[in-house]
Amino acid sequence: MRIVLDLQGAQSASRLRGIGRYSLSFAQALVRNNAGHDIIIALSALFPETIQPIRRAFDNLLPAGNIVVWDAPGPVAAIDPSNAERRDLAELVREAFLASLNPDIVHVTSLFEGYIDDAVTSITRHGAGCPVSVTLYDLIPLLNADRFLDPDPRYAEYYRQKIGYLKKASLLLAISRSAASEAVDHLGRDEAQVIPVGTGSDGHFRKTELRPVERDAVLASMGLYHPFFLYVSAPAVHKNHKRLIEAFARLPAAVRDTHQLAFIGHFSIFDRQDFETHAARSGLRPGSLVLLDSVSDSDLNTLYNLSQGFIMPSWHEGFGLPAVEAMLCGRATIGSRASSLPEVIGRDDALFDPFDVDDMCRVIHRLATDDEWRRELEAHAAVQSRLFTWDNVARKTFQAFESLRPAAGSGVAPDPLPQRKRRLA
Repeated sequence: MRIVLDLQGAQSASRLRGIGRYSLSFAQALVRNNAGHDIIIALSALFPETIQPIRRAFDNLLPAGNIVVWDAPGPVAAIDPSNAERRDLAELVREAFLASLNPDIVHVTSLFEGYIDDAVTSITRHGAGCPVSVTLYDLIPLLNADRFLDPDPRYAEYYRQKIGYLKKASLLLAISRSAASEAVDHLGRDEAQVIPVGTGSDGHFRKTELRPVERDAVLASMGLYHPFFLYVSAPAVHKNHKRLIEAFARLPAAVRDTHQLAFIGHFSIFDRQDFETHAARSGLRPGSLVLLDSVSDSDLNTLYNLSQGFIMPSWHEGFGLPAVEAMLCGRATIGSRASSLPEVIGRDDALFDPFDVDDMCRVIHRLATDDEWRRELEAHAAVQSRLFTWDNVARKTFQAFESLRPAAGSGVAPDPLPQRKRRLA
């Protein structure tokens, strides 16, 4: 099969989030596990600064000629209504370019792109008969329209258009069983067309040992002077930071005053002020909450390893990859009893109601004070985290693609991709 991967998810603003990491790791996993398929990666010239780094990410994995670039007039971001005509044209140009590659299947690693930047995604605008599959992360805005769609009509229009495209996809590759169930229950998709392929860790995260001098230097540089609990997340409302702050503040003073709560994410000035104000109003002393802007993978691995435990309080997650990363580092991990997190964490006694601050506080207190239970969770983490590998994702993905083969064409291998159709950056 000729498989074309639209990798804009690793180019757009999402490249700084979990979706970007997923998109790139997913593509690398397919290339590493490829057995006879012709894999082409399609990039957008509207993100010129991302092209060479992505090329380097596939050095020794994929021939340079298998990474192609398409172009269209910009800007096209949907947030600006003056871009509408250019965006409409760009969607047609992109689909025509992808069709010109003679694919058996096109896979879009992130469909919900292009609201605040120049990503371009659509399905069946050009009328090509090639099957299109899409990675499904979640349907959070659709299922929480009062929070995410109703207050912003322009974003709602953009999002619902993407939902329309999503319904036209031949196949959805869900990152969890929870996300797959959402598509079946709320999009009316047939279960056979929604395949939970899961996710994996990109290999940066593992148990490590630091010498006491190195450990103390790292912690001091980040303002961490007590045993700390870690949360890695974007500052979105469904990530539930504020209830976690409240739950930490309700710990008995003897526990609260000898521990810290550390958040890692891309925090704007507003986010930082909002969380710090909420912490103060909840009764936390200065320094109890530590906000760390996005750190390197190396430093993040160190922080996972040095934390007393990882907490994932989100009330809705498509998957919850940071929980897996923490478990790969051998950390006791607790989290919300909602959406995908029970299947990720894999222990009912490590879960809490994300809307019940007292229940959250109860489990955090046990994590802080019950050494035997914490060691049980650490042992469990070593086993549970092995379930989530990119090789497993690639295997399930190829099986899903193969299931579409009868609809992908005559079965005759396409002609070699004409070099004139490859615009190389």
